[in-house]
Amino acid sequence: MDWAHTFVAALPARAAVATAVARLVPGPGPRIGTRPGGWSVTAPTGRQTACGGLTELIAATLPWLGPPSELDPHRASGRLVVPPPDTRQPVRIRLDPAAPGPGAEADTGIGTGTGTDSGSGTEPGGILLVRDARAARAMVRRLAGVPWALRHVLAEVDGVAGVDVPWASRPTEIATRAEEQAADVVVHVEHARQAGAWDDRAIAVRAPLGPGTELDVEVRAGHVVRARARPTGRRG
Repeated sequence: MDWAHTFVAALPARAAVATAVARLVPGPGPRIGTRPGGWSVTAPTGRQTACGGLTELIAATLPWLGPPSELDPHRASGRLVVPPPDTRQPVRIRLDPAAPGPGAEADTGIGTGTGTDSGSGTEPGGILLVRDARAARAMVRRLAGVPWALRHVLAEVDGVAGVDVPWASRPTEIATRAEEQAADVVVHVEHARQAGAWDDRAIAVRAPLGPGTELDVEVRAGHVVRARARPTGRRG
């Protein structure tokens, strides 16, 4: 599942993302074009790669991008799509040494989390109990993938509690003010994430998408645990 798919669902948005990626290439590099449902990346050798999502696009161009830097506040490659309201339910990860399952099992992705509905954590306001930091990291990884990401997002501000590691702390916030910077923002997020710059960090990103609507993305331990559009200034 590509976390940015709803924001790049229109051709102008994909063109803006292509421009944003091209601006990160410091010298001769690939040609990036739009195509139905995604992008095409043509390497200097002529090899072409079709990319169906932002994750694939950054993966295909990463060798030319270099290490990620701070988001350039003066760069404005274009706007993104304002998607329909997000109906996924927020969940929270809580440390509980008595939670079932060993941390080693959780680290494999099998999972030790239990929710307010006796195991699945699918009720509104669900609590996912984990017994240690390793299990918490595994749960974050599960929340970023299918099928969890189709139904849930990590709650804002207090999404992780009781886990004393940097990626579980209060997120560092990155914010922009112009709708025209939205494409640069999502490219920055995915570039930093794939480059490993945020593997041990908690980052929250805000960017205006349109009148009264903003982009809300949170990355923890290198995984996107929330990516949605929300009313500007709303928390929760």
